[in-house]
Amino acid sequence: MPRIFFTWLTILFLLTACAPAITLPAATPTNTLAPVSSPALPTFTLTASPSPVPTPSRRAELSQVEPLVQARVSDEVAFSAAAPGITLPVGGEAQTGEEGRARLDLAPDGTIIRLAPNTHFALSKLDEEAGNPFTDLELFFGQLYILLSGGELQVQTPAGVASVRGSMMGVSYDHAAETMIVTCLEGHCSLQNEGGRIELVAGQAADIIRGNLARGPRSLTDGELYGWLENAPELNDFPDLLGGLRERIDKLPKLPRRR
Repeated sequence: MPRIFFTWLTILFLLTACAPAITLPAATPTNTLAPVSSPALPTFTLTASPSPVPTPSRRAELSQVEPLVQARVSDEVAFSAAAPGITLPVGGEAQTGEEGRARLDLAPDGTIIRLAPNTHFALSKLDEEAGNPFTDLELFFGQLYILLSGGELQVQTPAGVASVRGSMMGVSYDHAAETMIVTCLEGHCSLQNEGGRIELVAGQAADIIRGNLARGPRSLTDGELYGWLENAPELNDFPDLLGGLRERIDKLPKLPRRR
């Protein structure tokens, strides 16, 4: 009996060891949240806005030219014959011959610059300072007659610098004689170099001769008034502007009316 029991016990053990293992199914998770994808952020392509093209608020135009007037846009190009309507840029130059004359109009302020015969100048600056027009010219030789309409204008020569605020100034420079003369017909003018500065009012003039600045202003000569009448016919349009100078001008020889 014990032997039979032992035998069955052995068989039962063997059957248990050889039985296949039971694999339980994996538990299915509940309430599992699906991964949340972040919304795509908008992308921006930055494009540089085109810089505004600066438009000059002032311009210089040769409105009148008489024979033998030439101009160029810079000192890097040759002179060519000038015609009415040509715009002279900053850095541009104009020159007149023996019989040549020209009128340069600065817009929109209305300033007029008259070139006498045998004159050569360059437009160095055409700006505004604190809302007021500012113009800078370089006179190489000859005569300029300026009828200023607002702001300030200055003329540089190898001898000195002249400036006007108000209205009318004439500037001449003779390179051979090393002489610079400023005539003030109306408004406030000045002449200066390394030696000092002279302030001028209507009816006065001043000189720089071979580097020497005059001690003070002097009265306009008849010849200087005649030069104004000959080269700046616009004076005929302002009979009441020149005050006491008008009496002197009226006594000078009459000139054909030029426009």
